Amino acid sequence: PVTLIGLLKTARLLRLVRVARKLGKYSEYGAAVLMLLMATFALIAHWLACVWYAIGNLERPILPQPIGWLDQLADQATLQKKRLTIGTIDQYITALYFTFSSLTSVGFGNVAPTTNMEKVFSICVMLIGSLMYASIFGNVSAIIQRLYSGTARYHTQMLRVREFIRFHQIPNPLRQRLEEYFQHAWSYTNGIDMNLVLKGFPECLQADICLHLNRNLLRNCPAFKEASPGCLRTLSMKFKSTHVPPGDILVHRGDILSALYFVARGSIEILKEDTVLAILGKDDTFGEIPCVHETVGKSKCNVRALTYCDLHKIQRDDLLETLEMYPGFSEYFVKNLEITFDLRDEELSFNVPLISRVRRANQTRNRPSLAVNRPRRLVSIATDWACPTQPAQARSITEAAAPGIEAGRSRSPREPPP
Repeated sequence: PVTLIGLLKTARLLRLVRVARKLGKYSEYGAAVLMLLMATFALIAHWLACVWYAIGNLERPILPQPIGWLDQLADQATLQKKRLTIGTIDQYITALYFTFSSLTSVGFGNVAPTTNMEKVFSICVMLIGSLMYASIFGNVSAIIQRLYSGTARYHTQMLRVREFIRFHQIPNPLRQRLEEYFQHAWSYTNGIDMNLVLKGFPECLQADICLHLNRNLLRNCPAFKEASPGCLRTLSMKFKSTHVPPGDILVHRGDILSALYFVARGSIEILKEDTVLAILGKDDTFGEIPCVHETVGKSKCNVRALTYCDLHKIQRDDLLETLEMYPGFSEYFVKNLEITFDLRDEELSFNVPLISRVRRANQTRNRPSLAVNRPRRLVSIATDWACPTQPAQARSITEAAAPGIEAGRSRSPREPPP
């Protein structure tokens, strides 16, 4: 029999509120929210079914005539199954059926209230059902839309890419490469722009996030073993991640080597006139050591991706700036940095225009020197061109052009040539 003390014990179920609070962190997942709402609806229906059974059981001995819902259920069981008693399971299922039909505003009427207390309880159930129907099932459409929000964003971005291709009349091979790269990049990043996400956080938190994202590189590369925590945080802020599809050329022959590359995933081949010189893989490095050369070098080979590759790259100026901030680490970095393939071409790197050499000389003059074993510092462009270590070809060009220049300067504009 149901007693008042037994009903009061059901208050212990309010502990489920704590569970609901812990489940709040999963509210961003639409499927979890939908399951939680359905479980809440079933739990409330269970509680109301217990109250509905308690009302019928309490009123049954005091009613002048057997008109309660339990008596009607007994009459139906007697007529259908030729038995005089009904089991507890039949009573609970019938009560749960009544509460579900009332909460969902269906109400077939085969289980109906007959006494005043049952009718009052039915009115309360209808009011609760209307609120629950509006709050729970009214949000089902929004939850389902949230489940497919990623797919909707993907189709929206893909439509923009195709409109861009159509508007600019991109040729078919390049169009196919664009679509394949977009599809693979979306599946790899889920459409999340890491740079845009990092901008919303303070700089100290950005450094921690970048340190976590570049942890494998900083841990596996021998050149970063002795770096201080502050140096690692600064370097991690300078690194940029690049995702490259197969067939794309990262560096062309003659390009300025403005960055140092570290391979995190995939395979890369080094080509020179259709000849494969090397194939690089995970934890390999290519580029040039910026601390050894005063001028920016040029590439002597083409670098092409064989598979989908993830690269970490750091700009030359950013690396030099960091090494100047940590002079003690710079010496260790230069000694332990292992370049798997040096792309610098000495001939192409030396034939730099005069204006570029003047700009680099001014930048070098205004920038403090690194505490590493580097070649002589470029003091001025005049001393550099007059240096005896200058190649003979460059000196001969300068000496050959000098008489003509001096003659042009001494000649008056009105004076005819001799």
